[in-house]
Amino acid sequence: MISFEKAQQIVLENTEILEPIKMPIVESYGMVLAEDIISKEDIPCADIARIGGFAIRSADVVSSDQRSPVALILDGFVRAGCCWKKIVQSGHAVMVEAGAPLPEGADTIISSDFAVRENSKSVKIYRREKPGEHIFMRGGEIEEGELIFSKNRILSSSDIGILATLGLTEVSCYRNPRVSFFTCGDDLVMPHQPIDVGKIRSANIFAIEAHLKEYHAAPDNMGIVGLDPEEIRKYLENAGNSDMLIVSTGSSPAVFDKIKMVLQKGGMDLKFWRVAIRPGKPLIFGTYNGIPVFGLSENHLSTTIVMEEFVRPAIMKMLGRREIRRTEVVARLDREIKGGGGKTHFVGAEIKLTDDGFLAIPENHRPRKNVRALICANGIIVIPPEINYIEAGEMVKIQVIGDPTDLN
Repeated sequence: MISFEKAQQIVLENTEILEPIKMPIVESYGMVLAEDIISKEDIPCADIARIGGFAIRSADVVSSDQRSPVALILDGFVRAGCCWKKIVQSGHAVMVEAGAPLPEGADTIISSDFAVRENSKSVKIYRREKPGEHIFMRGGEIEEGELIFSKNRILSSSDIGILATLGLTEVSCYRNPRVSFFTCGDDLVMPHQPIDVGKIRSANIFAIEAHLKEYHAAPDNMGIVGLDPEEIRKYLENAGNSDMLIVSTGSSPAVFDKIKMVLQKGGMDLKFWRVAIRPGKPLIFGTYNGIPVFGLSENHLSTTIVMEEFVRPAIMKMLGRREIRRTEVVARLDREIKGGGGKTHFVGAEIKLTDDGFLAIPENHRPRKNVRALICANGIIVIPPEINYIEAGEMVKIQVIGDPTDLN
């Protein structure tokens, strides 16, 4: 039996970052960039009017004020998206709409609030402005050759808008891993089937798929398999085209041991099969044709812990993420919790956000309450093996697996 930290290390050492693929930017939300994004142009690509008004040469109005306005010849009007094809000469002005390119020759814009049109060909300016006033300068937002996003960035919805602004329609990201999974045991039936004596519904067949979707993996649900070794080996071979395999082994320790042996005989290179954690001690990990293979029990609480503490970090590494573990916060403990026995303990807890900070309310996780243990949990408290007891009121680190709730 190995420690929690050693088991995590072995899992990550046997997990590789997946190759990048090109994808449309609209599909890249939440994906990890596999390339640096460098702008190939200035943005804006020209000097742009920030306000509606009159584009002029600032030298023409240096003496202009409310008492002595300067009259300029009005050459015309340019809208946003259009270009003025002539050069603005001294003594002339062009009326511009907000967002229109600045006509060549002009170097400032006078607001319409400080100008009065005398007729269609003349305007009086009652204010002086400095060069560059009310103008978005070319490259003022982004310059050609500027690094916009570095490799390994997780793309947000705002990032996708910026990629479109740069003129990109595709981007290179690390692809989502394809994860095959099945559950095996003669005592298991699908959730829609009636339960006979000695049978249980396989919750893991859906719980594992839900976890994988949350982790940005592509689930391949292979269903329920019996305990026939040849059938299991066939499923193992079929999963060889995936990037990861997860096998849920049923609730019996004897079944767990049998599946371990079948996987080994089928070609899995076993790395470890028991970990000093609670819950989740029975955990198979190995590789098959280079892909990680996890074997876990049907126990709902154990499955959640193994998925969070081992499978999720492996998938995050495959996706190219720098941070592979959950965000942690420090919270005040609402009630006492126990650990010990030389094992790392994982306790589900409800995190609430109060006026005094985060409050952690541990969930009951007695064996008879296994199914209900994580109903309200949106966090996991990790108790190191050397700590036997933590009193109520103490501060603990807690992994956030859901949104903290308000205290009400």
